[in-house]
Amino acid sequence: MKKMLPMALLAIAFTSCKKEQPKESTKIAYTGITESIKPGDNFFMRVNKVWYDSTPIAEDQVGVGSYSFLNIPQKKLLQNILEEVSATEHEVGTIEQKVGDFYASGMDTAQINQRGYEPLKPILERINAISNVEGVMDFVTEEMETGNNSIIALRVAPDNKNSSINILHVSQSGLGLPDRDYYFKTDSATVGIQNAYKKYIATLFELTDHANGMEKTETVYEMEKQLAESHKTRIERRNIKANYNKFSVADMSTDNAHIGWADMLATLKLEADSVDVQQPAYYAKLDEMLGSTSLDDWKTYLMAHTLDNYANFLSTPFEKAVFEYNKVLLGQSEQQPRAQLMVQQVDRMLGFALGQLYVKRYFDEEDKKRVADLVNNLQKAFENRMSKLDWMSDSTKAKAKEKLYAITKKVGYPDVWREYDVTIGRDTYFENVVTLQKNAYEYRMKDLNKAPNKEEWGTTPSTVTAYYRASSNEIVFPAGILQFPYFDKEADDAVNYGGIGMVIGHELTHAFDDNGSQYDKDGNLKNWWTEDDLAKFKAKTQQLIDRYSTFTVLDSVHVKGALTIGENTADNGGIAIAYDAFKLTQQGQDTVRIGGYTPDERFFMSIARIWRVKVRDEFMRNYVNTNPHSPAIWRVNGPLMNFTPFYETFDLQPGDQNFKSEEERIKIW
Repeated sequence: MKKMLPMALLAIAFTSCKKEQPKESTKIAYTGITESIKPGDNFFMRVNKVWYDSTPIAEDQVGVGSYSFLNIPQKKLLQNILEEVSATEHEVGTIEQKVGDFYASGMDTAQINQRGYEPLKPILERINAISNVEGVMDFVTEEMETGNNSIIALRVAPDNKNSSINILHVSQSGLGLPDRDYYFKTDSATVGIQNAYKKYIATLFELTDHANGMEKTETVYEMEKQLAESHKTRIERRNIKANYNKFSVADMSTDNAHIGWADMLATLKLEADSVDVQQPAYYAKLDEMLGSTSLDDWKTYLMAHTLDNYANFLSTPFEKAVFEYNKVLLGQSEQQPRAQLMVQQVDRMLGFALGQLYVKRYFDEEDKKRVADLVNNLQKAFENRMSKLDWMSDSTKAKAKEKLYAITKKVGYPDVWREYDVTIGRDTYFENVVTLQKNAYEYRMKDLNKAPNKEEWGTTPSTVTAYYRASSNEIVFPAGILQFPYFDKEADDAVNYGGIGMVIGHELTHAFDDNGSQYDKDGNLKNWWTEDDLAKFKAKTQQLIDRYSTFTVLDSVHVKGALTIGENTADNGGIAIAYDAFKLTQQGQDTVRIGGYTPDERFFMSIARIWRVKVRDEFMRNYVNTNPHSPAIWRVNGPLMNFTPFYETFDLQPGDQNFKSEEERIKIW
């Protein structure tokens, strides 16, 4: 898709040409390369330093560049659609009416400000009326239906050991800070975030005319800290088997008498004999606190979490309070324009309706076919790599290949669009939000005890992302990522295989990372490895964990190798698979230079460019603590230091900063 502006310092010229005979004038050129930085010292900066040093981060953003930050200019395209459809009257019930009127209702800040927190008062009054522990759980249960989740995180998804049926899963919840570790760290940056969070909650109390806001906040914070003690860390949550615990509802009701599971499910009209309790220790702690913490404290806690849940949908002072907290957490110095905030809300709540309009306007159907062909080519390349592995037995290879070819491939947009059976008003923003959140809850729950919906997508078509889902053994590449710098049908194969090809290889590898490898071809948590092969695989992943744990960001902050192992495995495999697939093309087999660079050089430079990202330090600190992906620089330099063809292409030598001997280069897939 060529609707996007090119990245700074990249000259792009597009004219029609035959793929077999590339001409320099028709291809994406690489400029701004810092030749003084050796490829073996820092390839990310060799390719990106000029851009990195000259490109500012907008005051209302936390970062700039590719991947998730391509969603920033992407929102401009969505805003164009929304401004047009909201300016015209449409037949009630149509996609245009729903997205247009929802956008318009959120843009009517005069009315939103006039209402203040009036729309929330009935909910707050219900909290005030709670008279016992049972009332606490009644409120929590009722609010779950409208998206106000506080202490119970409930979802419907395939049974890990029987992927043909959807069951109920519950996971740890109850916190306000991004992660349990934020409650226990004492470094100055974390303490600053703790204080900003407390100030935020206290402000919400004050804005709703509650006295002693900071005192109430301390009560809430201490309760959250108690709950956080029972939380598993993000690394512990990567242990899939330890986080799969099916209990009968009868036993849960006995063990967690204060929670009252049977009553909760009956109120929600959810029929279930058993539930997967992913972190039982959390619910044991919650049940204990329901019995030991005073009713007044619980009401204060519910008040705080309800205000936090709805703050973004109320008047400007509430929106400002949210922003002031995010300034400290993420480093964003200015609030985004209201239109951009509303684009995000429409995409979150009516994303597949908006996605239909996006695809009609901006998506090139030819791209879908070209990318589908690329996926098939990389699948074949991955099979070839599996055949040549020296550490895996033939029996395990056969199972791996069987799983590889069982992967469902989704490109562009869903074949069956999700529908939204809702009534949206043009002047009732808060009520629209509640309606849509209730609809989202009903949509998620409707498939309980049914076979998973194979047509369902986990991301909207306009989002710049891609994913692998183990429970359904599928890879998904939405329309949003099928654009420069990841893909362009006019670009030569080196650029596309180093771009979207690497992303495809990455997602394919997720089926065989530390987590995906535990699922069989049908999405069941089932071992298909020989004991010896599994031991070798774990040893290799441990090598990656150890290697990435040595990488630093922000001076003393290190990458968490154990948290990022799945993504790091996929990055290393993705580059190797994409390169092998590229070498099967005509361009991959010749040495004709374009823009002064060989095909292999252009392939690797494309990889460095697709992770071209620059972020604020505050954002990076939170990212390293909570995100399973390594920072962008290590998504380039990390895998390349393990990949021999990169050494050969750029003549890396001992003494280069990222040089590793042949024995030190980690190869899994």
